[in-house]
Amino acid sequence: MQTKMAAIKTGGIFLHLFISKGSACFREYVQNGFNVFRIGTVQKAAIAALLMVLLYVPVTGQSIKAAGRFYFTDDFEKTTRGGRSQFWIEDHTGDDWNIVALAKNHVYGVRATAERSYSWLHVFERDVDLTARFYIKEAEPEEALLGFSVRFNSKEALTGIWYDLSEKHWYISERRGLDFTERVLVTSPVVALKPGAWQKVRIIARGNRLEFYCNDMKKPLMVTDALTHDSPGRVAFCARQAQVYFDDLVLKLLSRQGRVNKGVLEYNLNPEDGKFREGASVIEKKNGELVLLHRSEEYHSTDSGATFKGPFPITWPYNNDAHHSMLRLRSGRIIKMVAEYNTTGKHAFDAPLRYRAKISEDDGKTWSDAGVTWNDFVPDALTMNDKITQMPDGRIFFVITRRTHVDQPARGHKSVIYYSDDEGKTWKESANDTKSITKLDHYCESKVIYTTDGKLRLYTPWSEAPGIHYAESSDNGVSWKGDHPSDSLKNSRSSFALIEDPYAPKPTFYMVWVYDDLYASLINYLPRDRLALARSYDGKTWEYLMDVERWVSPNVKAGRRAIVQILDPSLTATKDYLFITIGRSEKEGKQGHNEQRLRLYRVKKADLEPYRDWPSVY
Repeated sequence: MQTKMAAIKTGGIFLHLFISKGSACFREYVQNGFNVFRIGTVQKAAIAALLMVLLYVPVTGQSIKAAGRFYFTDDFEKTTRGGRSQFWIEDHTGDDWNIVALAKNHVYGVRATAERSYSWLHVFERDVDLTARFYIKEAEPEEALLGFSVRFNSKEALTGIWYDLSEKHWYISERRGLDFTERVLVTSPVVALKPGAWQKVRIIARGNRLEFYCNDMKKPLMVTDALTHDSPGRVAFCARQAQVYFDDLVLKLLSRQGRVNKGVLEYNLNPEDGKFREGASVIEKKNGELVLLHRSEEYHSTDSGATFKGPFPITWPYNNDAHHSMLRLRSGRIIKMVAEYNTTGKHAFDAPLRYRAKISEDDGKTWSDAGVTWNDFVPDALTMNDKITQMPDGRIFFVITRRTHVDQPARGHKSVIYYSDDEGKTWKESANDTKSITKLDHYCESKVIYTTDGKLRLYTPWSEAPGIHYAESSDNGVSWKGDHPSDSLKNSRSSFALIEDPYAPKPTFYMVWVYDDLYASLINYLPRDRLALARSYDGKTWEYLMDVERWVSPNVKAGRRAIVQILDPSLTATKDYLFITIGRSEKEGKQGHNEQRLRLYRVKKADLEPYRDWPSVY
């Protein structure tokens, strides 16, 4: 009896660990053995079954914490009929996918659409093991198509497994982006799939190899070793001219890099029109509407960012330096920094300028002039978007990049810090800029936040260092000291966005940045293929929250620019969401950063969950 009770008690301890710490952490306890428990062989055997169940039985996909980071399932039972899944995303202007009741079960259904309609999970993984069931409710035989996708970066960059109802066969194809054509890699023999019956599929993608199983899980129907689209990407369902139900998805992340995230909406802001658009800035009006500014364009959203109307000609003060820095002040006013030039018409890239603060007391309807950063006009000054912050005591900081050793072939950069204690009416320059505190030739695109120990930090993402650096101030920004690396914040010479959440009950900061290895490639315009999101409660220590975007550029010749690049992120917090914008190049172009597309991500703050460990691949 004592042996049985000991086994039950020990099993309870392990069950508590599983529930409280999650399966990933629980596995570590198991792998460390039973040595910490004074139990014998009988007791160990008695709880072995419990451990096997906890470790290997699928847990519903509606609880990421329980399912573990690298294992996800979804049977759609916890979503009400007609509702939308917390995890599955579709085109932001579409309404083709929802939860359907079928024979007392909930399934994920898509209505018949004229074009291919996708629904996907926000997860970035290259190697996956995916199983699912599908049921063809109705189809237009001549045009109908259904499929599954892995490594889904966009509708033009994916690996797909498709069933053609007209030809009655499966085939595997891939496309690597807009610069590439679709390649059919292998086609199956005729497989007759009749509507009205459930079918089961399994897809295993590892490196250049993909195995596809249909109903017979012991023998693959198709195999290819010719995959070349090897970027981490999403997992998607797809259909065209067919009403199809999907159910019982089981997803194993074999590369062990990604995680399925919920509460995400993502889309390109504009239809493809060939116009170069990089990162933008978003601000929330008091009535909840959102205003998005991109260069001379303006967009509006009245549905919490689900859609934006535009572009319209800009009505807010236009920043001739192209990027927008604006902020809702603690007083409720809005401040916007605008570049003024001593030239008329179209200015040269390095034309002399200064920055003036503009103030609005009516949510952007009217604006008044405030002070300038300096009186004279100077060359070689510039700023990226959203480099303005306000401290709890009301002091505003605005950081400007200045070029250094301008007469030399390889010019450098430094950050110059300005502050105002009267909401932009007057400005003072810090006693020293970053040239005095660092040996790095480039130290720019910086931003100031406070830390909970009473100091300030100037975070700097753009340098020749392999990660984000920071300087500190102990006198409220009057002077700056030190140059410190942030080892976990790897970065490849690219901009970032850094904000304090005005709605958080305690100090809460968010950062998005390009989480890449500076030394990973010698390609011009360095690898910029992973956008990361992190959070801090003290302004100093950061926890990794999610991959916002990943798309490893297709191979290019040495010295060539990477096709896919992530540029100029911005970040805005509302009561419920984070809004992130980037420029993402999706095809080659004549400009250094190729053909940029303006892209927006809406992330539900309540669904954010930190990683236990930082990703080791960047």
